[in-house]
Amino acid sequence: MPLRSSKTNQLYLFSSLRKRKFPVHQGAGSHRIGVHVLCFILEGEASLLIDGVLCRIRPFELYLLVPGMIIDVPDRCSLITYYGLFFQPVMLVKEGKKFEGVKSLSLSGAFLPGHIAIRQPQQVLQRLLHMHDQSRGAARADAFSLRLLLEEFISFIITNAPEQREASDERIERSIIYMKENYTGKISIDHLAEAAEMTTTAYSRLFRKMKVASPIEYLNQIRMDKAKQLLDQEDRRVKEVADFVGFRSEFYFSRMFQRLVGVSPTVYMKRGTMKIAVASSLGFHEHLQSIGIEPVCVVDLFQYPGIGEQAYSKQLIEQLSELKRSKCDLIIADHYHLHLKDSFKQIATPYFLDFSVWDWKRNFVKIAELVNREREAEAVLTRLDLSIEDAKRLLHHSMGEERITVMQVSHRAVGIQGKTDHPLNELIYKELALKPGGQVPEEMWRLEIPPEALPVLDTEHLFIQKHHVLAGSEEIFKRMTQTAAWQETGAIQEGNIHAIPNWFVMSWTPLGRQHIIKKLIDLLAK
Repeated sequence: MPLRSSKTNQLYLFSSLRKRKFPVHQGAGSHRIGVHVLCFILEGEASLLIDGVLCRIRPFELYLLVPGMIIDVPDRCSLITYYGLFFQPVMLVKEGKKFEGVKSLSLSGAFLPGHIAIRQPQQVLQRLLHMHDQSRGAARADAFSLRLLLEEFISFIITNAPEQREASDERIERSIIYMKENYTGKISIDHLAEAAEMTTTAYSRLFRKMKVASPIEYLNQIRMDKAKQLLDQEDRRVKEVADFVGFRSEFYFSRMFQRLVGVSPTVYMKRGTMKIAVASSLGFHEHLQSIGIEPVCVVDLFQYPGIGEQAYSKQLIEQLSELKRSKCDLIIADHYHLHLKDSFKQIATPYFLDFSVWDWKRNFVKIAELVNREREAEAVLTRLDLSIEDAKRLLHHSMGEERITVMQVSHRAVGIQGKTDHPLNELIYKELALKPGGQVPEEMWRLEIPPEALPVLDTEHLFIQKHHVLAGSEEIFKRMTQTAAWQETGAIQEGNIHAIPNWFVMSWTPLGRQHIIKKLIDLLAK
């Protein structure tokens, strides 16, 4: 049909979202694509010819296939598992006062067939999983809602492409261009406001609103990002890099680099070859192991309740000596070891993670950047998301409306885990979406009570860890089990009580979270 009007809009209609495998049959052959489909690779690697272009297919990549494309498969092709998002582009054409939908083979200019570069595969997967949930079962969303989800997904892909700049005010963008072109020299706030053609006050206010940082903070981050690139190059000197990115003082540059990046420029230059030690009560060595790095030394120097001063002093001396013998270049430490900062400095450069917010994932990503393993970390997080999604479906199918309560019995009190503000709570009640018991706090990370104050627990499954046994948690546990409320709790009567290791610590690392997920499946999936 001829298009007589230039008034057109493109829509994308949702067809289906399925988890599939390719190729269906082994052996060499060609496959002609007959539909529009976005393929997010979950597992498997293979070399395929897509419209004559050799593509190395890898996990966590996204491909757009369109009708007419030819995929050539070699004789021995590894199996690929992927999510296929099938859709139909429609051109909405205005004819006079009416709109008419016409099937379209072409796509919008920024949405091109073939491999689509994505910066955040984890977020792409999360959106696909949400769309998958909304498109299935009795609670399936209507066609309009699914179309909106599809449109949002495509918009997310386009606007978050690696080469894309985030949306901003044109005046702010002009000043950022000025920063990037002149960061090697002296730049004042007046220079930036002039580039934006604004007053200094109005410019500073708008910039902070758009970028959630002051202009000078943003400029310094540009300089530090460039400095990191230069420091990764061989035969670079810190003074040379400092001068190149606009610092006349090597000392001031090093101090700012340390503040923004977490380590000195000299340490950063060795980030791919450093010998790493870990001082942590939260299992941070597993962060390194999950991205393929084995720390040269792992110590835990927290004085746990029940350990006397004499025993702790002996342990402290022994483990500090072990750290020294490891000849490590860097010590990654948590906040439980801050009091040992000066002792660590005598051995190697200490790197303390920020615990003002209990964000296990942010700490993991920071550690990965510190050792030059960002891509590996992204893959680990994406695999973890896949495990969570598979476990969630399996557990929901098995458990139905059954509820779960997690407790920690210490030498002081009985603790009932809440639904929020702790990595374990968020894994169980948010990510796995398991149903909480009746006494699970909504707005607290944990409710602590004396054992005699234990209520009858409205829960079908009870998970308990005895914490600080040396300090007397066994006695608190015994007092709790002697209460009438304990005896009347349904999970106890049915024998659905499970002793667990320290999930509260394990939930701080990807490997620990995988272990918790596997144990929940082993115990609860029928």
